[in-house]
Amino acid sequence: MTLTYHSRPEYREKQSRIAKAAWQKRYQTFTYKTETRTCARPGCGKSFTVSACDPKKYCSQSCGTRVANARRGSRSLETRQRISQALIGKYHPRNGYINPFKGVIKVPRKEIICGNPECGKKLLIERWKKTKYCSNKCSMRVIGGQPTSPKASKGKNGIRPDISLTINFYSRWEANIARLFTVLKIKWQYAPKSFDIGGQRYTPDFYLPDKDTYIEVKNFWWPYSKIRDQKFRARYQKIRLDVILKDEYVWLEKYCSHLVPHWEYKNSKL
Repeated sequence: MTLTYHSRPEYREKQSRIAKAAWQKRYQTFTYKTETRTCARPGCGKSFTVSACDPKKYCSQSCGTRVANARRGSRSLETRQRISQALIGKYHPRNGYINPFKGVIKVPRKEIICGNPECGKKLLIERWKKTKYCSNKCSMRVIGGQPTSPKASKGKNGIRPDISLTINFYSRWEANIARLFTVLKIKWQYAPKSFDIGGQRYTPDFYLPDKDTYIEVKNFWWPYSKIRDQKFRARYQKIRLDVILKDEYVWLEKYCSHLVPHWEYKNSKL
């Protein structure tokens, strides 16, 4: 391999030295320096530290406001009344709420009970919200135990009229496998049963009554899916479960898709 001029070790070392020197010089510029100043408001005298490039003259916003107000002069009675009305219902750090029940828009709320039966906590929510649970923990206690989470990703989910007018498939892969079973005259049922695998429910995608076999179609073999599969096989050792992974599905699509009417490809419309 022939070294170019820019890839030579001597050139790279020289550029490294130049870059380090530049960064060191930049670090020593005024942007990284700080200085201690005294508040410019008469009668304050507090010290504060700021960057050298910061034009700040007062130690706090309060001191700056006092100087500006003194320079501006006293406000008229009309202006003071307008400010007083604007502060109604606002929070003051020293005086607390100023007339908290006057000028505050009250938001209509409703009382609900947490949807987790083990919780039963009451909570107030805005009337337009659709919250059912008091926390994410309670939400996952219920949703996580369902066969398929409503928040789960559904690729090309929907009803396929050429297969059934009532079955909602969660992906085109499931729909294509159902079409293939139909062409091969294999009786199938879509997600007919859920199994308790300890703290959660598992529903295989298909059941083949004539073969007494459950079929699961998996695009990605995530660690979560592997753990769920292991739990199912450990608890239901006498039930047969076959998994169609990506390699098997790609092979079926390559050699069988031309024999299956309405086969859905990657860019097919639902």
